[in-house]
Amino acid sequence: MDYSSSDSPLYELIRSGRHYQLPRGQVVNAFDDVAKLNLIDSGYIQRYLITKEGNKGIQVLYGPGDIFPLTPVYKSVFQMDIYSGPEEYYYEAMTPLSIYSIAQEDLKGAVDKNPLLYKDLFYAAGLRLNSYIHRLESMSLRAATRKIAHQLAYLATIFGSENSHGTTITIPLTHKNIADILNLARETVTLCMSRLEEKGLIEADKHIIVKDLERLRSMSR
Repeated sequence: MDYSSSDSPLYELIRSGRHYQLPRGQVVNAFDDVAKLNLIDSGYIQRYLITKEGNKGIQVLYGPGDIFPLTPVYKSVFQMDIYSGPEEYYYEAMTPLSIYSIAQEDLKGAVDKNPLLYKDLFYAAGLRLNSYIHRLESMSLRAATRKIAHQLAYLATIFGSENSHGTTITIPLTHKNIADILNLARETVTLCMSRLEEKGLIEADKHIIVKDLERLRSMSR
């Protein structure tokens, strides 16, 4: 099976469920409690939390082909609580969204009948783990410019569209978004982004264009 595509049995299963659309900016509180598994057909979502100090922290960015949330899967399929802390998570539509959704109990029934679906779930969990690892790597770098270069290089790899100008990051990221991902001040992000533009590594307009992906990667090493 080609796991780089979204034609796996798991994706087909979710597409057999309910299809709905969300407008840009809609926020869903505690989506994990809805007990559904969702597949993004088009558009982008950010998952974030608000700390007790009132700060926003973006944990994950989701795009077309991504499945969320995975935490309830472990509860419904394995009776395992992955997270039971006090934090409350939110999912916000960064663009208009088209989503397919099935109930967790339907997923469990399908997995019981077809154990090969475990492969698809394992792959989806690996994608999410990869996202967390790159975010932690970005945050562990000391210099703010290196943090941002590392994160932009990753986003260009995952959400990039190649064109004559370079690699366009298809998510409409703002400086505030990047600041919330890396726990930086927005003003710091603006300054560092200007430096990256001056070096000819990126171009920022409606979307961020990575002009030289290899050079951008090398800045974070």
